[in-house]
Amino acid sequence: MLLLLLIGTMLVLAAAGMEIAWAIGVACLVYLVAASIVDFGAPLSLLPQQMLAGVQSYTLLAIPMFVFAGYLMSAAGVTQRLIRFASALVGHIHGGLANVAVTTNFIMSGMSGSAVADAAATGAVLVPEMEKRGYPRDFACGVIASAATIAPIIPPSILFVLLGAIQNLSIGQLFLAGILPGVLMFVAMFVLTYVISRRRGYPRERRASRRELWEATLGALLPLAAPLIVLRAIMVGLATPTEAAAILVMYVAFLGLVVYRTLSLKTVIDCAAKAAAATAVIMLMAGVASMFARIALQEQFGQILTNAMLAISSDVNVLLLLFNIILLVLGMFMDALPIMLVLAPITFPIFISMGVDPIALGVVMVINLTLGLLTPPVGLILSTMSVIGRTDIISIFRAAFPYFLTLCGVLAVCTYFPQVILFLPRQLMPA
Repeated sequence: MLLLLLIGTMLVLAAAGMEIAWAIGVACLVYLVAASIVDFGAPLSLLPQQMLAGVQSYTLLAIPMFVFAGYLMSAAGVTQRLIRFASALVGHIHGGLANVAVTTNFIMSGMSGSAVADAAATGAVLVPEMEKRGYPRDFACGVIASAATIAPIIPPSILFVLLGAIQNLSIGQLFLAGILPGVLMFVAMFVLTYVISRRRGYPRERRASRRELWEATLGALLPLAAPLIVLRAIMVGLATPTEAAAILVMYVAFLGLVVYRTLSLKTVIDCAAKAAAATAVIMLMAGVASMFARIALQEQFGQILTNAMLAISSDVNVLLLLFNIILLVLGMFMDALPIMLVLAPITFPIFISMGVDPIALGVVMVINLTLGLLTPPVGLILSTMSVIGRTDIISIFRAAFPYFLTLCGVLAVCTYFPQVILFLPRQLMPA
């Protein structure tokens, strides 16, 4: 009864338009009040205590660092350098600027870890240019929105850091596990863009000369080193993920302040303020989700969910399909963070007991949640591109739908062939 009150209150408040973090927090408070009346005397002070405990993790310190690095990269003009490099590399292939968008987002995914940030950065530059070349506006927005979904999969990834902290998983292994799925997503979208553009007769760019390609490569060389520095520092044991995130901030600040001289002290402070505001939202979500998970454990929600799933089938492959469908549906109405923070502690023990590798399951979950950013009505990437492209969300989703189906195919491959996910962690960072 109290469990239904908890979940019902959260859903009603979220449907009424309340921010999901506050909806979860208020639902937990309502639960504690009701529990003190009808069941046991749980003190209301348990809520702030558990919220504080939920964010007191050394690992979570990596999040503000990665967010800060992402803002610094955008302010330092890294995006323009990477677009120039991608254009010189693939602009002459069928797909033209559309595949430049796919390639640029793939490269940027190894730097910011945020799908929305990448979509905003590349969209602001490429959508006007694609329109000038004759691409329909909704297609331009749809391609960039779809390509931005790679960002949380290729390391560094904020979602992987959170998942590692929640489930006590190796963040280094999660980072490595995301590389091949991210590459598969890139290749699949690149091929699809090639096919669509060739059929519709979209223009190609002039082939860059060797000199132009060399100059564009030199301009992008230092930014391209950023994700390699992070991964290498973690793999060789030189730094923890948190320390590697701090190294990344120092590296990006050095590029902007000393090498490119595109950053000023005022800009750095502004980026720090934006990162602090974004991190505050994430930490609030982590805190209230920690309380929700504690209540769910106390109310045996995991056992209830396990029994419900096993009532449908005991085949792990069927349950994985059901898991994917549930996450995709939830992603249509909720942001990725609350879904992961609430469901990961409940679902992971179920699948681990069935022999599913937790690293592989973590990557599958993050891919699912990332695809939710691409689906209406809530899809944050769609909303971002709607503002940039001055068009409606449904038109963008319609243009992006072939990409969504293609990415669902990649998700299916990763779900049922976990070797794709686990190959690099087992080779480079075995447990």
